[in-house]
Amino acid sequence: MNDASAKTAIRRATPSDGEAVRRFVFDTLRAYGVEPEPHDHDKDVMTFGQDPEPIDAFVADVDGVAVGSVMVAPRASGVGWLSKFFVDGAYRGRGIGRALLERAVAAARDRGYKRLALDTRTYFKEAIHLYEATGWRLSPGESHPPCDAYYYLDI
Repeated sequence: MNDASAKTAIRRATPSDGEAVRRFVFDTLRAYGVEPEPHDHDKDVMTFGQDPEPIDAFVADVDGVAVGSVMVAPRASGVGWLSKFFVDGAYRGRGIGRALLERAVAAARDRGYKRLALDTRTYFKEAIHLYEATGWRLSPGESHPPCDAYYYLDI
């Protein structure tokens, strides 16, 4: 299943992706010592792929299995909110995160957002490196617990 030659497609999420997405999101959180909060901070992953307009949810698909996820939802006038940006640990280092992030930014542009924003945890170093490498900016003091870093990207 972790064949490096497997083709990755970025596509809209469907309800059938939910189980795989919950697995790798919760596995990732636990790998960082964070217990998932399915009834609070992580409740959006419980219905991943079932979201109504105007929420855009995407997965990275390898051989018919979701191995990465990202969501974009409206936040405020002209602002989209990026969340549930995760890649299964067995598939990291292949550019999947970058491809998902690019698709999310394109979806935000298509919806007319002028800015994308997100909260994250500073120990998600790989994600933060990607945000900073693709032009996202840290805005100190704006994060919401349990997160401790707030990033935005003007698009």
